[in-house]
Amino acid sequence: MLIAIGAVLAIVGVPLAWLKVGGVVLSAETASGFEGAGVLVFLAAIGMLALILLPYTTRTGQVSLDRPTSYLALLAVGLVGLVLEALNVLSTEGTRLLPTDIPGIWLAGIGMILATWGVAELFAERASEH
Repeated sequence: MLIAIGAVLAIVGVPLAWLKVGGVVLSAETASGFEGAGVLVFLAAIGMLALILLPYTTRTGQVSLDRPTSYLALLAVGLVGLVLEALNVLSTEGTRLLPTDIPGIWLAGIGMILATWGVAELFAERASEH
């Protein structure tokens, strides 16, 4: 459930503003997560949702891709995209880091944190089974 909620939050956050420059003297310019490495967050979140739904497409309800390591790989891709874009935002002069100015990166970040928590729960569950 945590992975699904986190993935949905990340997907919702990607089209919102991830970068906002100007707005006082010059007109404000914004960029969404689709305009850089943030697209990796989108693809990873879509992949995680697909993995969640994949077992429902078979009669047995079991799919070989439905493993914690598959979620971990997608999570890693999403986190790399988020970190690269966060570094881009931090290196851009004149960017304010308030959630009201760049809500997309904040929402995607919260989504990735929830997905990380969910993946950690999957690994903890597997460890307690063995």
